[in-house]
Amino acid sequence: MCVSSLCWLQQAQAATGFCRALDGTKEYNFNFQQVFSDPAINIAGRIIANADNGSWSQSNSTSFPVACDCQNPPYVGPSFISASSPLPQGGPLINNMKAHILNDYLSVAAEVVIGGFRGDYVSIPFENESNNSNTSTGQLCTRWNYLSGSKGRIHLYFRRPFVGTVNIPKTAIVDVSASTISGVKSPTNISRVYMEGSVTVPQNCEINPSPIVVDFGEIAASNFKTAGAKPTGFSVRNQPLTLACRNISDGVKVSLTIQPSATGVDPRFPDALKTTNDDIAVRIEDRNGAIISPISGHIPVSMGPLNGVNSTGLTEMNLYPINTTNNTPAVGVFTAEATVKVEIE
Repeated sequence: MCVSSLCWLQQAQAATGFCRALDGTKEYNFNFQQVFSDPAINIAGRIIANADNGSWSQSNSTSFPVACDCQNPPYVGPSFISASSPLPQGGPLINNMKAHILNDYLSVAAEVVIGGFRGDYVSIPFENESNNSNTSTGQLCTRWNYLSGSKGRIHLYFRRPFVGTVNIPKTAIVDVSASTISGVKSPTNISRVYMEGSVTVPQNCEINPSPIVVDFGEIAASNFKTAGAKPTGFSVRNQPLTLACRNISDGVKVSLTIQPSATGVDPRFPDALKTTNDDIAVRIEDRNGAIISPISGHIPVSMGPLNGVNSTGLTEMNLYPINTTNNTPAVGVFTAEATVKVEIE
């Protein structure tokens, strides 16, 4: 009953159960720096278990301070932990754990320690895992030392072989939250794990012969009759090429590209190299007779057995001059230059 014109009615507000890290979401950083000189380990399907090598766990193995909106203060009873990854799920299981795609080369799986009276490693994603604790621990809701989320393990899966140097920017891979009410998931993470680093595979190929010199011999100027066609009676010059490669893993593609040098590409026939004679260009074909563009074309390479440190590749190209103007070329020596590059992907 009110005895004045203004009454205050006080209602008890139910606890949310949400927990938060007192110093802000606790961050753990996993730095993965690797150099693979042996192609036998740089293969799709490879798993590196415990890749974090303990870097997730704090150096002194202590917990971090957390506060919770408990329903029965002042002491904390059991808490319920959830963990997931902001990365998309996908790919095969990693040691029977769900995989999350980090980039084109790596997937990750993770396990989070459930503290309290459990001490178990549980693979993500999971929700509502109890730590089986109780109020007898004497931990206060306003500040208590929390172990869940302070330790864990990271496992990596190679989705494809690495090529060259791949940089991994700082990327969140695991989020952990906690609540003191079963079935309630806190909107704030108590801890988050990041991964960054780089992977380097020192790969290279050498082309033989080097330099590549193709001599067309003497050709009568009168044999250049039709624009876009090679001279009458001319035999295409075949040039075999051998590649000596190092650290090429199975699944890595090797090809050659042609890049014009001083003379550039012929303006009338951009699929041919310009020469020092305005009426003549040089066209290049692969072993199957397909024209190789000097701008974006690739010459396929047949590689020998891979996954050894050293491997050999074989390919060839066919070259011939063409008329570019329908005019009879001026008599004299003509040259064209290009750079042959090895592409590893």
